[in-house]
Amino acid sequence: MAATVATAAGVAVLAPAAAQAQPARTDTVVSVRATAQKPAHLTVGSYQAYLKRNWAKGGRDTAVKFAGLTPRQQRKFLRHLENRDVYEALRNQVKGSFGMPLHTVAPYDKDIAFVTDVTTRIAKDDAGTLTVRFSVSERIFNIPVTTETITVKGATQGEGKSKKAVTTAELKNVNAAVAITAGPARAASKGAVTRGSVTWTAKPQVKAFGAKKVVKEQGAAAVAVKTNRYFAASLTNG
Repeated sequence: MAATVATAAGVAVLAPAAAQAQPARTDTVVSVRATAQKPAHLTVGSYQAYLKRNWAKGGRDTAVKFAGLTPRQQRKFLRHLENRDVYEALRNQVKGSFGMPLHTVAPYDKDIAFVTDVTTRIAKDDAGTLTVRFSVSERIFNIPVTTETITVKGATQGEGKSKKAVTTAELKNVNAAVAITAGPARAASKGAVTRGSVTWTAKPQVKAFGAKKVVKEQGAAAVAVKTNRYFAASLTNG
């Protein structure tokens, strides 16, 4: 502001005004940098505030379940959230036949489990549209904290199948230690094979998680012919 006033007043006061303004700009830069620094750890208070900011995106349900934990469990819950090894371990590779839902629970330790679900169907429309929905979820004390899902659709009948292949990505995340975003969803259909994939990027929000982002690739492929209809899906670290 001092520099602006000096310009309006004229050249005579420009130099001293600029000299006085310099420390103010430096202080502002320092203040912004300090504000931008990530906290070292999540706290019960900061996590509850995060859930309130994300009330409509799973925060409400999670807040109720989090409040039901003991103080010791709450502290462990937060340490698990900011543990980079846990999020990197959220992965799986599965395959199966159409029409047979798949559900698996893989314990990480006594507090954490990874849950995988796959559902498939082929519609009775003119295109014989197939759908594969594949999700992998991290649960702490049986509370879902991160679920990454893709849904792949494609035609099994008619021409121009590649134009009808579609992939959508869905994220449910109440892990305040990372901000997760999806890259462009990719889809293709060639012959009897339909494929879809998406890239997830998790950026750390607390120092305890580490400085580097975590990238995951999630994909699903389906083969649908009259005598054989099956799928394969995976979530892996990129």
